[in-house]
Amino acid sequence: MKNVSFSQYTLWAGCPTAWKLKYVDGHRLDDGSIHTVFGTAMHEVIQEWLDTLYNKSENVARSIDLDDSLKTKFYALFKESIKVDADGVKTFMCDRPTLEEFYHQGTQILSYVQANHKKIFPTQNVTLVGIEFPIEVEVRPGVQYVGFVDIITKNEKSGLFTLYDLKTSRAGWTQYQKSDKTKISQLLLYKKFVADHFGVGLENIKVEYVILKRIISENSPYPIPRVSSFEPPHGKPSVSRAWGDFEKFLDDCFDTTGEYKTDTIQHKASKSACKYCAFRERKDLCQYGV
Repeated sequence: MKNVSFSQYTLWAGCPTAWKLKYVDGHRLDDGSIHTVFGTAMHEVIQEWLDTLYNKSENVARSIDLDDSLKTKFYALFKESIKVDADGVKTFMCDRPTLEEFYHQGTQILSYVQANHKKIFPTQNVTLVGIEFPIEVEVRPGVQYVGFVDIITKNEKSGLFTLYDLKTSRAGWTQYQKSDKTKISQLLLYKKFVADHFGVGLENIKVEYVILKRIISENSPYPIPRVSSFEPPHGKPSVSRAWGDFEKFLDDCFDTTGEYKTDTIQHKASKSACKYCAFRERKDLCQYGV
């Protein structure tokens, strides 16, 4: 059984050749960064705090020092990322001022979440269904989709499920990002999988991206919240479109028995795809960079 994930799908959507190099040929280049470390730490802190909020009490949740929780997780993950060569020389993914800047920005995000949780994560009549809720679905013979939903809640009065995905961002999502069909399709795919898992209609599930902004413009003529929610179109037509696009990935990359198809893989060079590609400096692997 081969596993596929949303990150595989987005890599293929950006450039099928990059997907083949990483997942078929096995060239797993290190693409970690302070952004991924920060995002992981923020996810863990907020998710653990939400577990307390929903399963204990708001008073207990308000009393938690989230800054301390972030410091512990963030610096631990940063230390794990330090590379040491044969001569004992250490390589850090960023300098100390950058590390401290990210931490300070994280504390501001957490302060906003803690103070405005009723707006971001309603609790009245709402229960916590799952955190890092596992998705394991066979999407083709021999091919299994594997993923995790950040947060799932359920309004026990209305029966409505809400799927949340936490996204750390420099300054929020632009309109271009909000219109990126591949980017927003993650929760649309999860909506389909969760509906099937719980045996409920798509109309009983809504989805939200929770955008955690590190930087707020001081020159804005109006107040900008540190955290905002984005609810993409997620009716049946949108879910069907997202599933159809994902099936194109499956059709292009796997045969009817779940084996890789490499004869149909084509390069899709573009300035945006190649700029951030982990293989852009590996001319021995990819000759198409632009």
